[in-house]
Amino acid sequence: MLRKSANRGSTSNAARPLKEVAPVLLARVKAVRRGLLMRLSEEVEKMVSAIADDLSSGAAELALRAINIFRTTLTDCGTDSLAEARERLTDTARAIVRAHPAMAPMYNLGTEVLNAADTAGSIEELNTKCGEALTRFETKLCSSASRIADLVYDLIPPGEQVFAYSFSSTVVSSLLSARSQKKFFRAVCTEARPSNEGRRLATMLASGGLEVMHSFDMSLGLILPTCRVAFMGVDCVGRPGLVNKVGSWMLGLACRELNIPLYALAGTEKFVPDDVFFAFEDHERPGDETWKNPPQGVKVLNHQFELVPFTWIAGLVTDEGILRGEAQIEEYVRNVKVHPRLEELAFASS
Repeated sequence: MLRKSANRGSTSNAARPLKEVAPVLLARVKAVRRGLLMRLSEEVEKMVSAIADDLSSGAAELALRAINIFRTTLTDCGTDSLAEARERLTDTARAIVRAHPAMAPMYNLGTEVLNAADTAGSIEELNTKCGEALTRFETKLCSSASRIADLVYDLIPPGEQVFAYSFSSTVVSSLLSARSQKKFFRAVCTEARPSNEGRRLATMLASGGLEVMHSFDMSLGLILPTCRVAFMGVDCVGRPGLVNKVGSWMLGLACRELNIPLYALAGTEKFVPDDVFFAFEDHERPGDETWKNPPQGVKVLNHQFELVPFTWIAGLVTDEGILRGEAQIEEYVRNVKVHPRLEELAFASS
């Protein structure tokens, strides 16, 4: 498995002589940190802040909201020059990535928009091309969920208990789709602390007609052995493994020990290259979200994402089929590129 330090050295920028890229990267990183590149309207800032504070939604669901943020930004570009509009879109893309650096769709959505903006020859063409890019990405998100649901149907043993972890709109839609097709099973889930999005998962599954058993996270050793299969969403896929909500590592280890197949559900829009994969390590939430006013001398750690090895899952269920093993997954990852102006954010957090 790649470690963060080794991964940083494998980036495309690092392949070039350091003396060529360092001055440019350093200048732009300093500008980002000072906020000099931020050209966001008040409305866009509020929308970005709202998704940054959303700790219960999955990556695909937040990506759909990010699409609306870009559409609002395009409206704000009405009186901009072409260069100003590109900078405004760049700042929006960076703000969205900073809101959820562990979620790959934020990078890939931003890349699609910025690539479209780069090819525009006028402000009118920029609006058209970026609008088309947003529609394509939105369509891909929806079609990915539908394709994954079709594959998950065959993985659910009828009449058995199925474990699901944290909240993922892809997991929810897949399980409810199976239920709507008259496959009967019971869902089992836990709180998914510290944000307790497992309660939202339980609520949505129950509202869709599934019988749900819900418990606290540390009861995993009691309830997981009663299940025949387990599912979890994914926020990011890269060569080193899968990134998902904290607790996923423990679930993967438990499934391996109990010989229960664990399937991770992720559209290919969640694949990222090595350049930005480890950004999730820098995403730490305030400690008072889990323990308000701890005693002096106590530091509360609130990292909400972690890495799960591919060897701990039975398969990665994607819109391209079920991928099994590192070699199959790497075949897709190696072709993913992040726009250079977003790649810099990985360096900014180093």
